[in-house]
Amino acid sequence: MTNSISQEQAQEMLRWLNKNRDTVLDLYKNQYIAYNEKRVMAHGENLQNVLEQANTTNQEFVIYLVPRCRYSLQILPLQV
Repeated sequence: MTNSISQEQAQEMLRWLNKNRDTVLDLYKNQYIAYNEKRVMAHGENLQNVLEQANTTNQEFVIYLVPRCRYSLQILPLQV
């Protein structure tokens, strides 16, 4: 993984998250997910483990902490 992603790729990743919001909220509540514009690559409650798993894919990704409740959705950028 590189340290930055293009603006276009970031927009595609955000579109993917918005399109799959319900599934993500149902399956990964209160977990970190590493995802890109195609899929979730890793998930879990431990951020370090998620980063290690996602890094093994050699693909660009972003990390998102899925909220516990549906009404508190916030999308915050995180660069690693």
